[in-house]
Amino acid sequence: MSSLLLATKFYIPTIRSSLVRRDRLIAQLNQGKGCKLILISATAGFGKTTLLSEWSRQAEMAVSWLSLDEGDNQSLRFWTYFVTALKVFKHEIGESTLAMLHAIEPASFETFLIPLINEIASLPDEYLLVLDDYHVITAPLIQEALTFFLEHLPPQLHLAIASRVDPPLPLARMRACAQLTEIRTADLRFTVAEVAEFINQSSLQLSQEQIEKIQARTEGWVVALQLALLSVRNTKDSALIALQDQRYILDYLVEEVLECQPKHIQTFLLRTSILERMCDSLCAAVVGEDELNVIELEQLEHCNLFVVPLDRDRNWYRYHHLFRELLHHRLHRVSKQVPEYHRRAAWWYTQHGFVLEAIEHAIASQDFLWAAELIEQEAQTSNPQFDSVMLLAWLEALPQELVENRPWLLLAEGWARYSLSQFEAAFVAVHNIERLLTQPQRESANNQRLWGLVTAIKGMQARQQGDGSKAIALMQQALQLLPQDGSWIRAIIVLNLGVTYFVTDNFALAIPVLNEATRIGQVKSIADPAIAGLYLQAQFQALRGRMDQAIALCQQGVDLATERGWLATYAGVLVQVAIAELLREQNQLEAAAQNLHESIERGSQIHQPGVMMGYITLARVRQAQGDTEGAWAAIQAAEQLPTWLWPTILSVAACRVRLQLAQGNLEEAIAWAENSDLGVDDVQYSSELDYLTLARVLIARGTSANESKSYLDDAMQLLVRLYDFAKAGGRKARVMEVLILQALVFQARGDIAQALHCLEKALYIPRSEDYIRLFVDEGKPMIALLRHAATQGIHPKYVSRLFAAFGRVIIPTPAQALIEPLSHRELEVLHYLASGLSNQAIANELIVSLPTVKWHARNIYSKLNASNRTQAVMRAREIGLLE
Repeated sequence: MSSLLLATKFYIPTIRSSLVRRDRLIAQLNQGKGCKLILISATAGFGKTTLLSEWSRQAEMAVSWLSLDEGDNQSLRFWTYFVTALKVFKHEIGESTLAMLHAIEPASFETFLIPLINEIASLPDEYLLVLDDYHVITAPLIQEALTFFLEHLPPQLHLAIASRVDPPLPLARMRACAQLTEIRTADLRFTVAEVAEFINQSSLQLSQEQIEKIQARTEGWVVALQLALLSVRNTKDSALIALQDQRYILDYLVEEVLECQPKHIQTFLLRTSILERMCDSLCAAVVGEDELNVIELEQLEHCNLFVVPLDRDRNWYRYHHLFRELLHHRLHRVSKQVPEYHRRAAWWYTQHGFVLEAIEHAIASQDFLWAAELIEQEAQTSNPQFDSVMLLAWLEALPQELVENRPWLLLAEGWARYSLSQFEAAFVAVHNIERLLTQPQRESANNQRLWGLVTAIKGMQARQQGDGSKAIALMQQALQLLPQDGSWIRAIIVLNLGVTYFVTDNFALAIPVLNEATRIGQVKSIADPAIAGLYLQAQFQALRGRMDQAIALCQQGVDLATERGWLATYAGVLVQVAIAELLREQNQLEAAAQNLHESIERGSQIHQPGVMMGYITLARVRQAQGDTEGAWAAIQAAEQLPTWLWPTILSVAACRVRLQLAQGNLEEAIAWAENSDLGVDDVQYSSELDYLTLARVLIARGTSANESKSYLDDAMQLLVRLYDFAKAGGRKARVMEVLILQALVFQARGDIAQALHCLEKALYIPRSEDYIRLFVDEGKPMIALLRHAATQGIHPKYVSRLFAAFGRVIIPTPAQALIEPLSHRELEVLHYLASGLSNQAIANELIVSLPTVKWHARNIYSKLNASNRTQAVMRAREIGLLE
């Protein structure tokens, strides 16, 4: 889209001094000015614009005006003009919305409307925004977006819409809530008294009977009254008012009016009817004849030829829409030169920098080669701002052969289709570009840039298809081919490269790339690169046991999103979910839940993929809070959303399994494990969390089934592979998790010494003691293991903090509880003593002699200050060595 906006679209139309006052309608509008929406709906020519213009000048609030046309039927253009109109009230309003509108990633409408609505809510007074000729807007996305805007509109702003048809907005709901004021055709019809006033101002002398007949035949239709009076004045034939069929009145009277005009005026009117807006120099270029160039638009205005001034200086005008439509229809009937007039208009627009308008007229002139060249020129600018839908409409209007043989057109199509998620069609466009670029005759100085952009699209496509290595190679190649200009396109490519490094867990290469994405995103005010670069770095740091750095990066992202109004963007939702997950891990459950509720609410309104991750995290938070019902409600909400995950968050199915395990429902967890494609012999980074979930199922199964040894062996086999895999990748948080699970396996086997060895290694990995839920989520088996750790003096500060998270009192230190700590072997024997096994049975389990068991038992009694087995077990339970 051209960066130039037509200032004339924002001018409130002027009112003729001879205007018939519509006091009854003004009073009706004043009574309903507290509503969100004022709708004036009637067919063409009933004075909708005039009424709103009159009311705007009397309204006791600031008014902004936006005149719409068919060119505004594209989301980017419509909302750019919409936000610009709001800037009349406050210049700073909508800056973040405009930034998101012009981002390369297509933003869903709620993404950019939420910050706009929030800014409106902060305005100090009430304001009125008028959307004139809204019936030209037919795009479903715009209708849906405006519906959202209206439903969340704060009381500071009122919207007035003039339309020939009822817009597809929630009118019934607003009517029921008393939020709608309506002026309709029946209201707008001139009464007999108003017709009389109208005719009297024209200096015509008509009888009351004639006035009543005119009012009856025209049914108070304002434009028909104007045309009728022109015809009567010129023909002196008042019999025209006796026409029986209203459908033909306007067409007949237009012909009468035209035929009564001098020939050169008729020609001027017909030729310039191809223009939606016009100034004298544009009209002169289009009409193209010297005797016509002396005609000025102000002259036509004075002749009441349905010319509407668009600015105070009367430089720009438009025809009454219905009048223009009829003129245009007649032009096509009487002239074969219509393409030539469009060609002249395209030339003028090109000379004056209105690229979009030039392209539209070039296509209408059927000069498809010129239109193609204009599109190519815009595509090659440093920051092309084509609306994807509009661009594809242009390309579809061009001959297919022309598009298929011009690489820049194909490139523009590829980007447009990729941005609209039409991946297969984008693949075809990229294939055709490659075909052209490999032809010898296509060599040019611009080929390197073309290859760079093509390669970037192919890299993103490979990323979509899950081929990380290919995506990295292609995007690196694209960055080398493209200029080092820090443009928005580089930001998107750099971010995609960083994402690919992330999903392949390449920490070293990802960090500088993500830093660059964040830098360019902030400079260019593009939300996703700016925030996602921070989000992905935080995920890397959390995996590497650096919780403090991860939280700092997430907080930086949230602060940036808050400052620039980006919290509802794709990356804004993600980063707030991420900080909630980190807070959950720190056991700050209330703060985590608050962040999740905020991000889920914002994201749900705009269907952001981060919402599903928010629900998964919320399910885990609710489970940690003991709210089983809330946990299941959250996971069920996640199940209703499209699957979309980073490798750092549980899948919905894995989260469900962990909830089932926590609540003792082993049967469904086993069914998931058996129906999955996971095995103990293969490990993949993208499924690492699923494998860790499988290990938990195997452990639970091993501690409850007859074949416990087999399942525990399988679990340990898988965990050994996961340990080596995570350690090789430097993912310390995953290494901690594996060690915790290995400790639980050893504990289930009765090997407390090895269990404590694994737990001790896990406790000493993180730089800080902020990984809490990693331990606490394992439940009662972890409590028992931590009691052993406490008696052995293992990381007492961390262990005490974990006990506090369990809601337990801090257990005594070994020095306070025991004369001398029990050894690992003595702890094993103690557990067997508590189980009731005989000394011989214990010897058999430990594969040692009976005297050895008795020797360990005596040592245990001595250290616990007990004289027999019963006292020793009781004492061990008192100090937390046993459950």
